[in-house]
Order: sequence, then C-alpha cells, then structure tokens
Amino acid sequence: MSTALFLSMRVVHVLLAGIWIGATVFTSMLLMPAIEDAGPAGGQIMMSLDRKGIATFFAVMGGVTTLTGIYLYWHFTGGFDPEISRSHAGMAFGIGGVAGLLAVILGGAVVARTSKKVVALIGQITKAPDAQKAALLLEAAGLRERMKTFGMVVLLLQVVALVLMAIGHYI
Repeated sequence: MSTALFLSMRVVHVLLAGIWIGATVFTSMLLMPAIEDAGPAGGQIMMSLDRKGIATFFAVMGGVTTLTGIYLYWHFTGGFDPEISRSHAGMAFGIGGVAGLLAVILGGAVVARTSKKVVALIGQITKAPDAQKAALLLEAAGLRERMKTFGMVVLLLQVVALVLMAIGHYI
C-alpha cells in the first residue's frame, strides 16, 4: 500500500475520532442536561435533532472511525500478524480498537435506538388524552435516563480508545 493512502487513512481516522469524541462530550455533558432542564420544550429539541439526522451523524463518525482504525491496525500488524498483535503497542491498539468498536455498537444499538423511541413517544404525547400524558412522560423520562447512562458509557469507551491510541507507539 502506498504511503499516501496510509497517511490519508490516518488523517481521516484521527480527524473523525476527534469530531466523534467531541460531539459525544458536547451531547452527554451539555446538550442532554439542557434538554432535561428545558422541560416540555426539550422534547421539541430532541425532535429537531432527530429530523436533522443526529443519529446518522454519530453513526457515520463512529463507523468511518472504526473502519479506518481497522485498516490502520491491519497495516500496523502486517496483516493481523499474531506476533505483532501481542506486542505492547499491538495490545494497546487492539484494546483501544475494541473499546472504540464497543462504543460504536452501544452508541447505535442503545443510545440511538432509545433516542428514536423517545422521539416517537414525544409525538404520541402531543396527541394523547390528558389521562395518558403522565404515563408517556414518565416513560420518556426513563428512556432519557437510559440514553444518559449509556451515553456516558460510550464516552468512557471513547476515552479508553483515545488514551490507548495516543500511547500505543510509546509502550
């Protein structure tokens, strides 16, 4: 493979990982608490984010970061050579890669799907009779709590991946 391809993949990987982690920090630590504080208006914000494709944004950032990371790990290990994979650097990159992969999986399977459920509930709440609204609001609050918890798990996994990628060549 050419050096230009390798360097291009590395640039894309690092750039998208930075955007992905930054967006996760912003969403988990600022946006979700602001949505909670906004009360009923928070539902409108979530619906707007859904329409603007926030789930797709996170899926693309995480997915492309993961795919370029797999390529970089393959390149580093000379085609997944077990001997190189068992080196300190190989293990750091491998464990970091697994953490990043788990972040993508949990982000899509739990956080994004739960967000879609919350948005669907918000749509139901606006049309529901007053007697049902309290139950739907309670269900939405529980789902938002699930999003918050798993959002923090995703962030922790991203931090593990980031740290291990940063130190991999030096251990």
